[in-house]
Amino acid sequence: MDTRITRTTRTAFIALAAVGMLALSSCSSGGASAGAEIEPTGGAVDLAACDAVELGAITRCENFYDDFWPAIDEQMDGLYEEAKEADGGKLVIWDWYELSPDVIAQFNSRYPDLKIETRGLTYNLSSAIISAKATGSRNTDVISGSLVSAAAMTDEGYWADVDWTQFGVPKEYFTIGAPEMLPDSVNGSLMQVNTDKIEAPDTLEGLLDPMYAGRVSVASYNANVFAGYGMENGEEAMTGLIGDLLSSGNLQVLEDQDSPLSSGDVPLALGQTLFNPNPSLSVSPYEDSGVFAQFSGVNVDAKNPAGAMLWALWNAYDPDWLELRMTDENYSTTQVPYAGLPTSLFDSATGLMKTNADALLAGLEGGAITETADTRDDWIAMINAADAALNG
Repeated sequence: MDTRITRTTRTAFIALAAVGMLALSSCSSGGASAGAEIEPTGGAVDLAACDAVELGAITRCENFYDDFWPAIDEQMDGLYEEAKEADGGKLVIWDWYELSPDVIAQFNSRYPDLKIETRGLTYNLSSAIISAKATGSRNTDVISGSLVSAAAMTDEGYWADVDWTQFGVPKEYFTIGAPEMLPDSVNGSLMQVNTDKIEAPDTLEGLLDPMYAGRVSVASYNANVFAGYGMENGEEAMTGLIGDLLSSGNLQVLEDQDSPLSSGDVPLALGQTLFNPNPSLSVSPYEDSGVFAQFSGVNVDAKNPAGAMLWALWNAYDPDWLELRMTDENYSTTQVPYAGLPTSLFDSATGLMKTNADALLAGLEGGAITETADTRDDWIAMINAADAALNG
């Protein structure tokens, strides 16, 4: 059963495809805010001090569940009461993939009076949200994405102005993205490798070794796997590397990477987290890879903003839900939780979740390059340059 609620890497050229829809959205404005009317129960939470550990650009609060979660949990009870009264208790969630019935059931086990309607829109997610606002159709209450993938919606003010710190979330979680963007997970560029057939190098340059001739793949839509290298070494070095990998015959552009990876015919795939349970497969970080945060928030066009806030907080931080994701194989292909959460959460991971989490955290600890609000446009430009070099 596929229960994943995965948000795969939605790259800049995908995100920017939505820009053409913005002409339809003349009623949008950066100052709009569906969440402005939602006030924290009992006033803004008095935040505890974060027991901080730096993981690259991300700050981990080791005391999150001891000193922050109780207040957030209390605020969620208040949000639930408001959400039940909004739009008849309907909560609309559009994402990359449609939410599975099992995931909805977990949410409803705690919040039974909310009815979730879900759609999976993959590459059309941003444009569907923009179009719904322009046409006055019922829109998603929740919006989500990385800084790059959500660029069009961010620039047009589609994230409602919610101050999550007033609801108990550590201020240290908002050093990468905007204050209205709640960090909920991490993803990043990794080498997927069939360990029965080959070993992964530590760098992208290492893939130029003749031993990798015809044995490395990348999908045409996934040129962003080279962008971290470009951010560190410059566009010219990046495009030159892509050209060398292609001309050497070491790198193949394949739309189906999974089958030849699993069989060992093409035993190394450049991609993100692994979804294939084949025990021969693993993932490895590499030097100058990109590891990025993903975010959730409230759509300015939301009809149930309290429900959207409730979903975002539950999905990102609820300890019972995250324990299930970490330990139950039925949820092993959900996204790796936000790296700002305590070490103890990640220590509990098993199976595919452990494989993916260990690789992404190792990347962060090893100096992976991370998108921030200040570097977002540079990432977009670099991803587009990588796409041009890869696909012509």
